[in-house]
Amino acid sequence: MEGLIDPSADTLWDSVAYIASSKGIEDRQPRTAEQWQAVRAGAVNLIEGANLLIMPGRLVAHDPSDKPPQPGPGELSHVEIQKRIDATHEAFAALARGLQAAGNEALKAIDAKNAQALMDSGTTIDNACEACHVTYWYPNQRQP
Repeated sequence: MEGLIDPSADTLWDSVAYIASSKGIEDRQPRTAEQWQAVRAGAVNLIEGANLLIMPGRLVAHDPSDKPPQPGPGELSHVEIQKRIDATHEAFAALARGLQAAGNEALKAIDAKNAQALMDSGTTIDNACEACHVTYWYPNQRQP
């Protein structure tokens, strides 16, 4: 997640924005062929990263001797997350396929060079991520 999925999603989310400040409004979007290609690489990596998530036997933490950070309030440990994934692998795979579909939505927007559709796909990606996170990472987190 930290090495591929998250950076790829961040590439997509950060590529388009309307930012209002005292200096005016920044309309951030890819404009050059190189910028569109970089964003496209992020979408492809997100889609392919979801393939890695689906692979049977894929572990949440690769090295059991690694000392992951202590879970935050309402979060599960990597061991607990792994148990949930193993017990419900098909449901987990369905959520990963939802992330792939969201990535494909972004890819279509990128190939059409449609910045608004790319921005809209960011919500779909966020929803796909959150659906998995609330099931496997922080199911006990209290909502305000």
